[in-house]
Amino acid sequence: MRGWARAVPGASLAFVLALLPGCKTPGSYREPVAQFQKGNTEASAALGQYYSELNRFERDLYLDERLYDAGLEVLATDAAGQPTALVGKLFSPESIQARMDAIALLGVYAERLATLAGAENAGKLPEGATALGTQLGALGQKLQTLAGKGDATASKYVEPVTTLVGVVGSLFLESRQGQALQKAIEQGSPQVNAIIDLLERDMVEVLGPQRLTGAKQALASRVMFYNLHRDKLSLAERRAVLDDIRRASDDYEALVVANPVELARALRDAHEALLHFARSERKLESFEELSAAMQSFQGRVDTAAAAVQRINAPPKE
Repeated sequence: MRGWARAVPGASLAFVLALLPGCKTPGSYREPVAQFQKGNTEASAALGQYYSELNRFERDLYLDERLYDAGLEVLATDAAGQPTALVGKLFSPESIQARMDAIALLGVYAERLATLAGAENAGKLPEGATALGTQLGALGQKLQTLAGKGDATASKYVEPVTTLVGVVGSLFLESRQGQALQKAIEQGSPQVNAIIDLLERDMVEVLGPQRLTGAKQALASRVMFYNLHRDKLSLAERRAVLDDIRRASDDYEALVVANPVELARALRDAHEALLHFARSERKLESFEELSAAMQSFQGRVDTAAAAVQRINAPPKE
């Protein structure tokens, strides 16, 4: 044993023993798990911001059209009696919160998975988890209700969310750790992938194209206005319109470069790393791979969240 421990550069005997199958784990695995939880929380916040800012973006676009086209009225409802972008919302606060709760559910599952894989005694339901469990337990019904209120993709979340809530709950009740871990892998991971796929699809098929198209339209309306009226504008007025065009062009470029869907893809890769660790029987190499994967995950989340922050930044006066 001592010879094997010396063969691992920089590893203390206690650290090596902690990761061997059948040896007690002092909690070293909790560092990458904590890093995952931090990244998961930040990804949830960034995605929530991206969803909610889309409502403001649609409203700004609606008013932009009327700024550059005097023939358009500003109305609260359209000819069909439906709310315009002035007062309507593409995603309601409830829909946004439901998706953030779905990401929180992924975090609870991942934490329990890593705990079962990394500790000799996984323990009972942690303090504070009961309230969270109640909140997440109602998430499936909440999504079903939102689907009936016009949330186009909410219904697709219902089955994987409801199933994963049940799996997570059973993992805290299962007294035999080996069976609980197997259940987490076999029953939970497909639901995790399904939820992440839906988050990614929201951004790729709905949010991303809609926002990019809107930004392109905002730029085009400014360019058209300038080209039609430039000979009637004073120098100061032309400068103001050209500055506005420059800002719209910068916004469009930021959207092209930014890739918020990377948040969902980073979540998927992080969960795959946790699954790999759970299957590894706590080998040293697997722990090192998990640590590296969580560091990569945090870096990807930081980069993508910063991009979301840039495209959501209020316009400069």
